[in-house]
Amino acid sequence: MNEPSSEAPPPVVSVIVPAHNVERYLDDALRSLLAQTLAAIEIIVVDDGSTDGTRAIAMRHAADDARVRVLSRDDSSGKPSIPRNMALAAALGHYVAFLDADDSSVPMRLETMVHALELTGARFGFSDKRRLYVATGELATESTLAAASFVARAALYMERASGNVFLCNENFPAFLFTFIAVNTSTVIFDRALLATEQTWFDERLVCFEDVDLWFRLAEHTRFAFVDEVLTIMRKHATSITASRPLETRIDGISVRQTHLTRLRHTLSTAEIEAAERTIGELQFHVAYAQRCAGNARDARRWYRASWKTVPTAATAMGYLKSFLPRRQNMPPAEAIGTIGD
Repeated sequence: MNEPSSEAPPPVVSVIVPAHNVERYLDDALRSLLAQTLAAIEIIVVDDGSTDGTRAIAMRHAADDARVRVLSRDDSSGKPSIPRNMALAAALGHYVAFLDADDSSVPMRLETMVHALELTGARFGFSDKRRLYVATGELATESTLAAASFVARAALYMERASGNVFLCNENFPAFLFTFIAVNTSTVIFDRALLATEQTWFDERLVCFEDVDLWFRLAEHTRFAFVDEVLTIMRKHATSITASRPLETRIDGISVRQTHLTRLRHTLSTAEIEAAERTIGELQFHVAYAQRCAGNARDARRWYRASWKTVPTAATAMGYLKSFLPRRQNMPPAEAIGTIGD
C-alpha cells in the first residue's frame, strides 16, 4: 500500500471504501473519487478478503495515484463495520467520508459537503442519492429523499441555512427512528468526533452499524443536509441489505430499541409513539418472514414482541395463524418491504 509522506500536508478528506468481491464495480467507484474537484484527499480501500480481482484493481489505482492506499484482510469479515474501523484507524484527513465499493460519487461531492459543513458549523453532513438498478441499467427518475418528500417530512427538524443546505436541529435523531435518511455513501464528518466514542462502528452488528454510530455522533454535533444528489447508489441482489433482509430488519430493531431507551427522556410523547410504531411494524415483518420460512416458534416470539411494543389486530391475527399449517400461497416476506430504506 502507499504510505503517506511525513512531509506532505494531511488530506482534507479521507474517503473509506470497504471492498469485498466487487471487481465489477470498484474501478468505477475509485475513478469517481479520483475525479473529485477537491483534490486534497486520500482514498483508503480495504480489501475484505476478496477472492476475485478486487485487490488487483485497488492496487493498480494505488500504483497510478499516491492518494490511493490499500489495506487488506486475509479473510472476509462478512460485516462492513470491520473494514470501516480498520480504515478509520489509518485515516489522516480532517474529515472522513465513505463510499461503498458498488456506489459512485459525482465530481463535486466532497467539495460541496466540506463547504456545507463550513457554512453551517455542523461537524456531520449527508446528502441525497439516486438509485441505479443494476438488473435493468436504469437510473431512478427521482432521487431517494426527494421521492420520499424528506424535506417536507423533516420540516420540524431542520431549517434552511442557504440555498440547498439545511441545518438539522438537536432533535433530528427523533426523526431517524421512523425514517433512516442518512445513507453511508453520502456521509462526511469531522474525524475528531471519533475521539468522543469508545466504539466506532459496532462490529457485533451485521447491518445498521452505521445508523448506530450516527445516533451516537448526534450527541456531539448537529447534522447538515445538502439537498442535492451527490452519490449514485447501485441496487442489486448481492448487497448485504438485499441478500440478508432478515438480519437487516433484526439489527434495525435492535439499534432503534437501544437508542430509544437512551433518548426516551428527550423525546415528546408523539415521537416516542412514532418510534414504537416503527419498531412494532419491523417486529411484525420479522415474525411474518419467520412464518413464511416455516419457523413457527420464532414467528410467535416475534409476534409477541410486536404486540408488546404496539398491540394491533394484525399482530394478534398473525400470532393465531402461526399455529396453523403454513399456506403454500403465502405472499413472500420480501413483499412487505423495509422501513426507512
